[in-house]
Amino acid sequence: MNYFMGRIPLLLEIFVNGFFVVVYTLQKSNRFPHILAKLPMDLILAHAIWVVPLILFITLASNFLKSDGFEDFFRRYVFSLIIFVPLIITWGDIEFIYWLSAVHLFSTVISFYEKEETKAKASYTGTSSFLFRLKLAPAEVVLLSFGGWILLGSLILILPVSAAPGKSIAFIDALFMATSATCVTGLSTISLPDEFSIFGQMVMLILTQVGGLGIMTLSSSMAVIMGKNLQMREQVIMHDVLDTSSSEELLSLIVDIIRYTFMIEFIGAIILTMGFYQEGFEIGQALYFGFYHAIMAFCNAGYALFNNNLEDFKFEPLISMTVAFLIILGGIGFSVMKDVTDAIKYKRSFKNLTVHTKIVLSVNTLLLAFGTIYLFFGEFLHAFQDMSMWERFQVSFFQSVTPRTAGFNTINLNSLHPHSLYMLVLLMFIGASPGSTGGGVKTTTFAVLLQSVTATLKGKFDVEFFERRIPAATVVKSIAIFIISLIVVSVGVLVMMRLEPDKSFLALLFEVTSAFGTVGLSLGITPFLTVLGKITIILMMFVGRVGPLTLVLAVGSRAVLPNKVEYPEGKVLIG
Repeated sequence: MNYFMGRIPLLLEIFVNGFFVVVYTLQKSNRFPHILAKLPMDLILAHAIWVVPLILFITLASNFLKSDGFEDFFRRYVFSLIIFVPLIITWGDIEFIYWLSAVHLFSTVISFYEKEETKAKASYTGTSSFLFRLKLAPAEVVLLSFGGWILLGSLILILPVSAAPGKSIAFIDALFMATSATCVTGLSTISLPDEFSIFGQMVMLILTQVGGLGIMTLSSSMAVIMGKNLQMREQVIMHDVLDTSSSEELLSLIVDIIRYTFMIEFIGAIILTMGFYQEGFEIGQALYFGFYHAIMAFCNAGYALFNNNLEDFKFEPLISMTVAFLIILGGIGFSVMKDVTDAIKYKRSFKNLTVHTKIVLSVNTLLLAFGTIYLFFGEFLHAFQDMSMWERFQVSFFQSVTPRTAGFNTINLNSLHPHSLYMLVLLMFIGASPGSTGGGVKTTTFAVLLQSVTATLKGKFDVEFFERRIPAATVVKSIAIFIISLIVVSVGVLVMMRLEPDKSFLALLFEVTSAFGTVGLSLGITPFLTVLGKITIILMMFVGRVGPLTLVLAVGSRAVLPNKVEYPEGKVLIG
């Protein structure tokens, strides 16, 4: 009986508020009018104005009674408070009641996937232990966390408060933009500065920041900051996500991730603010632009508050070069930053860095140099013909950085040669480094594949880097990630060619690779895609962000079982 009584607020919200949300959604979309005609809509709406807030108040009161004090209540149910307060302020506005109750209902459903903290021996009480009972693998937790965050962002972005005055945002565009922000991509079907209000722009910024850091990483870091111990299951998941071997190393890396992120973003924001202020913007606007673009750059998302991206600032080093270096820092990975920082702090030489750090720094340097030189000479007498030598270098360097995987641009990409665009496609496919805010197949995967080819050509059985042998399992995993990614992009291009027959092959290849690599660069076709085309790109962004990661987690967390039967070898001809 006590169990049932404790679930009454939850049942009331699901059935009563859920009924109101469903009915009002059908009315707004003009669906099933024959069913709605049989319902007393005026009576439902009149009662919903006070019933919905009352049920939310009962839910809050019930949660407060179950909490260990106000601090615990505020920490665990702050989102419900954020929903309830505007509901009271806008009392009587049926639109606000609908949207806010829908968002809170969605968060309640998502709470099924949270495991309650228990001081006693594991006793799974309440609906919040639903997902824990399923014993989902780390890869599945990552998929659900990203998917839930995207849906929540979509629901917020379609609120009238998220749109600019006189504008409205369709659900497909809200879903596209929320996916693009959460997957730190930067592709846009609508104009960020024109279609979104300040509130909507801030929602996009929060989605990007959370998506860039990683939802599991951010939630774990907030738990550490609040002095809460990570549960054993959370530690297992985070060990897989961050590739750590001990609890001390895990906690240290989580703290360092937050510290590096906010320190680098803050320094970058100050420099960018100075740059925008020098360009004639008022100090308040320059400050807003500075912090916004600093976060977007470090998170490797290509959203800019200008319709032509950063083309107006291509010759302003304080802006373009700061953005470029923020992208580089965000794309090399937090473990690399920590290793390099410790080397500088303790005055260690390059030889003492980890093999992973050496590979990341070496490959990033080579790819940046290759991209810069290729664009510099490839577009010397074409897109860059009216520029000075220094201006050519600035643009070449910036556009060599952004495919790795940020999506900002300082020139119109349609002005580049097709071979230059294809070179950018290759860079976008490779992407950033593991443990970073970027996407792609990752630089280390690319390096291991190249080195394995080199070892094969030399007749070696081992793949070696800097006098260290790479485990065979890592080589096989790299091959799997590369092949699967290649298949996904190929299928994506094939589907887009079928759905968008009026678009050129190069534009579609560029768009799909940009989405999968979570880059955000585009040849301008994104706003003109069909609904099915937008859905395809949404799936490509989602797979590109969580696909390689979940593959690694799925393989890494699976127990290796000994073969019960060992078969004789079979000869297969290769080549």
